[in-house]
Amino acid sequence: MTIRAEQICQSHGRQPVIQNLSLELEAGSFFTLLGPTGNGKTTLLRILAGIEKPVSGRIFFDGVDVTDLPVQERKIAFVYQQFVNYPSMSLFENIASPLRVAKKKITEAEIQRKVMETAELLRLTEVVQHLPEEVSGGQRQRCAIARALVKEAKFIFLDEPLANLDYKLREELRSELKQIFKDRDGVVVYATPEPIDALMMATHVGFLHEGSILQFGNVLDVYHNP
Repeated sequence: MTIRAEQICQSHGRQPVIQNLSLELEAGSFFTLLGPTGNGKTTLLRILAGIEKPVSGRIFFDGVDVTDLPVQERKIAFVYQQFVNYPSMSLFENIASPLRVAKKKITEAEIQRKVMETAELLRLTEVVQHLPEEVSGGQRQRCAIARALVKEAKFIFLDEPLANLDYKLREELRSELKQIFKDRDGVVVYATPEPIDALMMATHVGFLHEGSILQFGNVLDVYHNP
């Protein structure tokens, strides 16, 4: 399971955002896309996920060209910086929502099993019947992450998911996310301006500056030889 980007270019109006960017990520990678705000991290993440289409260049999943494939038909999950949950639905139903709309029919018993297993992994078991407004910010973001995980997507994209949390919650979730994703066979792409996120969680890191990756490699190699 790999992601390959070839010669990606993207502009917003006349402003170039991504410039001739190429990248290959192998199965089992936790890749941190690191760089200051405004340098194209979110744009690149959205292009890789299929939410945006590049002006030029191609995206391949497992060697298959998916550049023109709608995001709904890709085996991906996306976690946003904001706590994106359905406010009128319990955490259980928020987590279950991708399963209920899946093309392949899933039984209620299987939905129950998958949701509760994922809720336990994210330490949400005790609050799954609560509404999002009734739980903490950390629990709301855990719910958004659980909704991504329950799909069992091959490719998971996270856009600064810890940015709106306080320091203590960020520390807790960093440790949890590292454990959650370490044994997955797919590819995790995590965008952040925080170097500590890469150091604590990633297997690989790419430093993005003005739409180009200046350095890419194993996180310790990049750290010791910037």
